[in-house]
Amino acid sequence: MASIKKLVELDYPNNLVTEPVLSKMIKQYDVTVNVRRASITKGFGYVQMEIAGDEKIVKEALADLTRQGIDVNPIEKDVVE
Repeated sequence: MASIKKLVELDYPNNLVTEPVLSKMIKQYDVTVNVRRASITKGFGYVQMEIAGDEKIVKEALADLTRQGIDVNPIEKDVVE
């Protein structure tokens, strides 16, 4: 399977803001994450990041985040060059 890189924004609900969601995803799926921008407040959080790895695994990792209640949206333009 081919290796890919995707730029995505994750919008966290307040019940997941303090959870180590990305850390668990990296360990479980063996993907590489490069956080480009993030903001966490008491009730909401977002992360703009690049995720890289095997195409099938990246898709599974992002689907898992969605199942947990995180909105996953593609970023069409680069956040920080």
